[in-house]
Amino acid sequence: MTDGMNRRRFLKVLGVTSGGAAALAGCGIGPEPTEHLIPYVVPPEGQTPGIATYYASTCRECTAGCGIQVKVREGRALKVEGNPESPVNRGRLCARGQAALQGLYNPDRVTGPLQRNAAGQLVAITWDDAIAALRAKVAAARGTGLVFMTGLESGSFGDLVDEWTQQMGGRHVTCEPFGFEALREGNRIAFGDSSVPQYDFAAAKYIVSFGADFMETWLSPVGFQNAFTRAHSFESGTPSGMAKFVYVGPRMPQTGLSADEWLPIAPGSEGLLALAMAQVIVRQRLVPVPADVGRLSLPSPESVASAVGLDAGAIERLAREFAGSGGALAVSGGTAAHYSNGAEIVAAVNILNYVAGAVGKTVKFGGDLAQGSSGSFRDAAALTADMAAGTIAVLLVHGANPLYALGGAFAQAWSKVAFKVSFSSYLDETAAGADLVLPDRHPLEQWNDSRPRAGIYALQQPAMQPVFDGTMQTGDILLRVAGKAGLFKTYLQVKWEALHQRLGRGTTFDEWWSGALQHGGVYGDAPVRAVRLAASASGVTAAAPALAGDAVAVVFPHPVLHDGRGANKPWLQELPDPVSKITWHGWVEVHPETAEKWQVASGDVVIVKSSAGAVSAPVWIAPSVRPGVVALPTGQGHKAYGRYAKDRSFNAFDLLAGDANDYGGRTHVIGVTVAKTADHRRLATTEGAGRHLGEDIAPVLSLDRARELHAGEHAIEAEEVPEYARGAAEGWSEAQHEKASLGNYAGEHPRWAMAIDVSKCTGCSACVTACYAENNVATVGEDLLVRGREMAWLRIERYFRPAAAGAVSAVTQPMLCQQCGNAPCEPVCPVFAAYHTPDGLNGQVYNRCVGTRYCSNNCPYKVRVFNWHNYAEEGGIWDAFPAPLTWQLNPDVTVRERGVMEKCTFCVQRIRGAQNTARLEDRTVRDGEIVPACAQTCPSEAIVFGDLNDPRSRVHQLAEDPRGYHVLARLNTKPGITYLARVSAGAGNEA
Repeated sequence: MTDGMNRRRFLKVLGVTSGGAAALAGCGIGPEPTEHLIPYVVPPEGQTPGIATYYASTCRECTAGCGIQVKVREGRALKVEGNPESPVNRGRLCARGQAALQGLYNPDRVTGPLQRNAAGQLVAITWDDAIAALRAKVAAARGTGLVFMTGLESGSFGDLVDEWTQQMGGRHVTCEPFGFEALREGNRIAFGDSSVPQYDFAAAKYIVSFGADFMETWLSPVGFQNAFTRAHSFESGTPSGMAKFVYVGPRMPQTGLSADEWLPIAPGSEGLLALAMAQVIVRQRLVPVPADVGRLSLPSPESVASAVGLDAGAIERLAREFAGSGGALAVSGGTAAHYSNGAEIVAAVNILNYVAGAVGKTVKFGGDLAQGSSGSFRDAAALTADMAAGTIAVLLVHGANPLYALGGAFAQAWSKVAFKVSFSSYLDETAAGADLVLPDRHPLEQWNDSRPRAGIYALQQPAMQPVFDGTMQTGDILLRVAGKAGLFKTYLQVKWEALHQRLGRGTTFDEWWSGALQHGGVYGDAPVRAVRLAASASGVTAAAPALAGDAVAVVFPHPVLHDGRGANKPWLQELPDPVSKITWHGWVEVHPETAEKWQVASGDVVIVKSSAGAVSAPVWIAPSVRPGVVALPTGQGHKAYGRYAKDRSFNAFDLLAGDANDYGGRTHVIGVTVAKTADHRRLATTEGAGRHLGEDIAPVLSLDRARELHAGEHAIEAEEVPEYARGAAEGWSEAQHEKASLGNYAGEHPRWAMAIDVSKCTGCSACVTACYAENNVATVGEDLLVRGREMAWLRIERYFRPAAAGAVSAVTQPMLCQQCGNAPCEPVCPVFAAYHTPDGLNGQVYNRCVGTRYCSNNCPYKVRVFNWHNYAEEGGIWDAFPAPLTWQLNPDVTVRERGVMEKCTFCVQRIRGAQNTARLEDRTVRDGEIVPACAQTCPSEAIVFGDLNDPRSRVHQLAEDPRGYHVLARLNTKPGITYLARVSAGAGNEA
């Protein structure tokens, strides 16, 4: 205790509650200010102390518009989960959505309006002065150079910005660093329709992704991942309709980890491959072909084989499998959409879908996605030119960070704008360079809505009072500047009153509005719209661009930091990249052959230089890129944006040119030169061995072998006890059973267990972030992580496997405490901190733990973590929860101290809560009633929890699945987690 302060505060509370206050005065402790404890006699309406309230809303961490439910206790938002009623994400949520709380409680939020003074410093001002200053500047610039830049806004706020800029004589520019210009233009070329269709992954039987990272950042990743898993999963004992998945592209992203086959073709040749596959389908009449296909000029596999990097036979095989699947789906985006010929690649893939009969079945125009109205980089480039010419008088920025993402030309032109306004909640690069900062409220504090796709209207409501009273919703500011009465909530309700006239007949508006708030929105389906080939489709050639340099560089969006907007959240910084397992900094991905040629090793620092700029990056050598290709993630390299993001690594956007390409987008695949330096650094990675070292840790079954399995059969057999040790093991087991009949262990108890289907796991790591949020897991930062002192209770292991034609495949596996029946950690603890509970958990008593770490040494799974420092020490050097991040802490879970060992508890607080509820209702716990945080958020529904002793439970049935196995079963630890082996269709297998 420091200076007795903690003791005093404890005794103060003790005195109020037990009459000890007089004793304190007599002892002469202190003078300290009097603090009154106010009893919670009349709580707010709808709030019961200790009981959570859930508010339906909409996630704004990306443009997908997932429905969420926000858990609130005593006025604090504690956890974000997916809304089961939302058709966008079906109750699931990604890591970015889970981390929304760290944006809400970020310690670097701007707490009130700021204005730049004569000395060039941002100083605090009142809201009245701020709005008066903005009103005067806008009035002076009316019709002479007013621009409002936002991110994609698909709802009422976007409508307000459009109306406001029109009224003020300005223009609205949308800035999304990873836009969808190529997708819209490719659809226009192929079908004359530039809208973005809905892709029905769940109905597909054969999926080919041409560069689209649809489980990471492309369009609607949570919904797509959930639908993909339903198509791609394998159910033992049932006629398998498992879809085959082929990923095509020069780099394997997280989405590619789930592929049955990865084809690392030459960069920019994706369109040629799609057209050649279409040619095979048409030539061999593999499916009924539409009559208008006859006007297309399609290349043969032989004519493109060399340019693509695949032999003609492989192209023909792909075409036959694709057309014969009965449910073909090809998608193009991500890397393939950011070549200079990205629009032609998208058009070529559209032609492949059209020829194979997928359009109208798995590709559905009509249920169009909101990203179809996301603006273009051409608009941003034009704005940069206007700024450089000095024609922009006032620039307002909301929901974007152009000084970070748009490169040097925009930064140079920035100084020529007379008055810049940022509505950012944080001092990012753009806010730090603005003349006026008007901090917006966080999405969990404000009213809004969005239209993720046609037929879906998602509502966003405040889940709690603002963390900082000095913030104001941007919609309210715009209305005040325009001289209009009312708040943005009123504007929103007026919009929804018009919607009520169309969709809410038979109810009053108040009833309909309340129902929409309760459910998170109004959900419907849009009719499918038929499309035909456009005349422009016949001119599609999709020739690959020529790129000069030592290598081809792919600048890709980081799966969770994305375009940099997630870099100020420590949960996301410490979350390992699914492929590289690197945290807290960027890297350049290099193939082993290329690394040998350049004589570089992992951790060596190289200079990557393009025609636009250069970055210094450490090398990570992996087989996940094609030889001659290097890959760099965006998201790092901020010069501002708070303590977690500032001055960290490099900004990959610096390599990209500031000019728009032919289809209005930005080219992210470029030629570069690479120069080795004398510098070297240790990578901040959680990766252990990338291969199996002879152990069947994550076995993979072929689809043919999986289909042959029958009930009672086990594909992965393991001898748990060798012959020479069976006598000793049986005697020990009898002694254990005898002890288990005493005290609290007597009688029947559940055995809490888990089943994880590795075939469904995509490595997305949403479960890892959900565990951090639920269990108060500390982030330790880059320095400690480099030393191997990460605190995550759950990790996703990634293993590369050799595949055909020199490529690789991969398998991911969640690894957490196995809750062993014969737990090696328990008998070695000298103070009985590690013990076995009657219901089968490996318990950990924090107050007993003295930090010997014997349990961690004896754990073969290495899933226990040790508190080397006090990560909850307020103001301490390793403080993981600087205020107000303390508000995110779950009050049901202990915050651990220095010197304590911790690990996964299967979210024991949820187990005990469900048991208490069942006891009060005089019933047993129902199967599926207890859902740990990892299982609740998993977009793939790969994790199932329940009572292993209940033969009717789902977890018991999965434990008996022929694909089931235990990791390191030969050690006889009797884990409580059963893994179901990965099933792969593989090259040449019919899906």
